[in-house]
Amino acid sequence: MDLNLVRTFLVVAECQSYTKAAERLSLTQPAISSAIKRLEAQYGQNLFVKQGRGIELTTKGHQLQPAFREALSIIENAMHTRKHFNVYCNESLINVLVDIDNISLQESPAEKSQLFDHLRAQKTDLIVDIILTKDNSFIVEEILQDPLTVICRKGHPRIANTLTKEQFYAEDHVFYNGTWERVRGFELFASEPIEERKMALTCSSIASIAMNVSQSDSIAVISRSFANRWAEKLGLQVLECPIKTEGIPYHLVYHKRELKNPIHQQIRDEIKRAIRALHHLS
Repeated sequence: MDLNLVRTFLVVAECQSYTKAAERLSLTQPAISSAIKRLEAQYGQNLFVKQGRGIELTTKGHQLQPAFREALSIIENAMHTRKHFNVYCNESLINVLVDIDNISLQESPAEKSQLFDHLRAQKTDLIVDIILTKDNSFIVEEILQDPLTVICRKGHPRIANTLTKEQFYAEDHVFYNGTWERVRGFELFASEPIEERKMALTCSSIASIAMNVSQSDSIAVISRSFANRWAEKLGLQVLECPIKTEGIPYHLVYHKRELKNPIHQQIRDEIKRAIRALHHLS
C-alpha cells in the first residue's frame, strides 16, 4: 500500500476536513480527495461521510485509523530511528530538564495554542506545560501539581514572613502577560473571586517577574517550584498565597503516533522522573 495514502488518510481524519488537510500537507483539495478515493477503492467502501460543513469517519474509517497510525509509526521509526527529540517546556520547569540527554529544549511560547500545531506538524516531539486539549490525536499526562505562591523582596518595608489578604490587595503587583484562553494564569487557578489588583508592570517571563520583584517593593504570584529554586539567589521572600488557589497542573503532551516508540517512551520517563524529583524537594 502507498504510505502517502495512509498519511493523507490520517491527516484528513485528524482535521475532519479536506480543506484543512490540504493546507497542512501543502496539497490541493482535489489531490486530497483523489487520494482518499483511491484508498476507499482498495477497501470497496467509504471511509468518510459528510457531517454538517465537515466530514467524519465511517465505521470502517474508525477501524482503520488506530491500525494505520500504529503501522505508520512502526514503519517511520524503522526507517528513521531517532535518538534526539525536540521538547517545548514551560519556563518554570525548563531548568529541571537541562541534564537529560538526547533532547533539545525550547521555552514554550506565550500563546499556548501554537504548541498543538507544532506537534501535528512534527516540529516538536514533546510538550511540558499547563495546556489541555480534547483532541484525541494527543496523549496528555498530568505530571505535577505546583502550588502558587507570593514573592516579594527580603527587607520589604511592609511585608515580613506572612501576608494577609488585605496586604495582598494593597501592594503593587507585577503581572505575567501570558494567557490561556484569554485568562491570566492567576485568575485561571484562583478558587475565589479576584479583586482588582494594582499593576506595577507586566512581564513576558517568570524570570523577569522575579528579577523585578527583587529590585522593587512590588509583589507577584508565581509557581512555588520556581520561587523556591531562585529565592536565595535573588533575595526573595516566598509567602503563602492568601487567596485560595488550585495548584498549577503541568502536563506532558505528545502525539499518539509516538505512544509505542521505545526511545520516545524512555525520554518521557526521564522527564517525569526529573520533574517529580523536583516536586519532592519543594
